Amino acid sequence: MIFRGRFEYTIDPKGRVNIPARFREQLQESGQESLVVTNYQGCLYAYPSDDWARIEEKLSKVSSVDRKLNTFLRFFIGGGVEVVPDKQGRILVPPSLRSYAGLDKDVVITGMPNRFEIWSLTKWQEEIGRFEKEGFEDPELAREINSLGI
Repeated sequence: MIFRGRFEYTIDPKGRVNIPARFREQLQESGQESLVVTNYQGCLYAYPSDDWARIEEKLSKVSSVDRKLNTFLRFFIGGGVEVVPDKQGRILVPPSLRSYAGLDKDVVITGMPNRFEIWSLTKWQEEIGRFEKEGFEDPELAREINSLGI
């Protein structure tokens, strides 16, 4: 499932945020009602429940002796919360995840190939600003993008 587009919303005082109608339609068409939302890289990653199950399956095979990898698993898997959109198409983002991502009012929801991300508007602007300043000049990134045929 590929989520496409960027949308701006406001998170309400209870921590509910709208999921773009296009994303909800994709979830319904695939027969998935729930999402798993977790913390990563300063924002929240939202995976359809079937995709999350595949991620957990892969990560369950990882060696438990690698301290750094275990720390990542505690953070990424431990932060995961299953959510179901309500009748208005909103999900309730738990306080711990809102705090991690700095979600207090204005948010950006952006599509990605296998998930969508929920950013605070401020952090989103910082991230994109950093890319616009540095990313276009990064020869390694240019090679990687070129190797994708883009």
